[in-house]
Amino acid sequence: MIYRPPPPRVDGEYLMAKADTLYIGVDLGTFRSVVVSSENHEEEVLTVIGTPKDSIAKNFLRRDVLFGEEALKNRLALNLYRPLEHGVIKDSPEDKKFIAHFINHMINLTNPEDYGRVVAVIGAPAEASHVDKTAIFDAAAGTVNACMIISEPFAVAYALDMLDHTIVVDIGAGTTDICRVYGTIPSPEDQLHIDSCGDVIDNTLIKEIQRKYAGAQITKDMARRWKEQHSFTSASPPDDPIIVDFSIEGKAMSLDITDCMQTACEEIIEPIVANIKQLISESNPEYHDQFRQNIILAGGGSAIRGLGASLEELLADMGEIEVHIVENPVQLGALGGLRLAQEVPEEYWKNLTISSS
Repeated sequence: MIYRPPPPRVDGEYLMAKADTLYIGVDLGTFRSVVVSSENHEEEVLTVIGTPKDSIAKNFLRRDVLFGEEALKNRLALNLYRPLEHGVIKDSPEDKKFIAHFINHMINLTNPEDYGRVVAVIGAPAEASHVDKTAIFDAAAGTVNACMIISEPFAVAYALDMLDHTIVVDIGAGTTDICRVYGTIPSPEDQLHIDSCGDVIDNTLIKEIQRKYAGAQITKDMARRWKEQHSFTSASPPDDPIIVDFSIEGKAMSLDITDCMQTACEEIIEPIVANIKQLISESNPEYHDQFRQNIILAGGGSAIRGLGASLEELLADMGEIEVHIVENPVQLGALGGLRLAQEVPEEYWKNLTISSS
């Protein structure tokens, strides 16, 4: 079943009273970040920052900092930095400076200077530390008037209006966040953060191809593209073999990687299953049935064909299981942040922020 986000629960009078306020939802992803706003801004940016390697590069590029695709395009002249590569921000002045550059860039994409007041809700990894949240707050402080930080899985649940005893599995590039949601801001005990994620699939795919074809020359970007086009599990095999182009010791080849792709995609399943079972078993037993039937699969990894069915099969020993696949997984976390910004009166934000720390 595919779940779509409903519209915000905000009456017209409230919105009219806040007409000069820009509401923003941001999802800080390990590979790709998204910002949406109440004025229909929608932007996706690769979570990459580049700074010129030397004065020649700086004069050539005419900027001190580049972001996203533009940074990758000019990567040979840049020092590249991925501020959320493993889902956390390092506690150093340089790391905090980079995340500040990136958050300000994301917010500035919504033209905040055109509005009298700017309010942002930012989704962060489920187990973001106090250090991470402080860095995010500090980064946003110069651009917005009010800010709240929530976990990305909670943002997904809020976007879908599925807060009633739900397990959210948010599979990103650098982390997978699994969260128990039951009508309030999740506590740290409700959330698990594991490295069975998109990067693991990419690395495993490269390893499997090179094991099958000695001398295969493959980059991580190539593996990521193939994964995005062809990923699957045994529950939904492709009709035709997966044939891709790459070099073996410099010689162009077109070869079958179907079995390699299945092995790579299924590499992440067992740890996800184990952690879902843990969150359900440690919850109030009166609500186990609801948790088992409200498992939400989100994030870029939710696009793997057959993954939902594979999870249902491996979780079946717990009882009746239903895994829901979300629509538009890339933007959903940001949409949840935007909806929360529009619906929750700001006088409650301080308490919500403390609860989510």
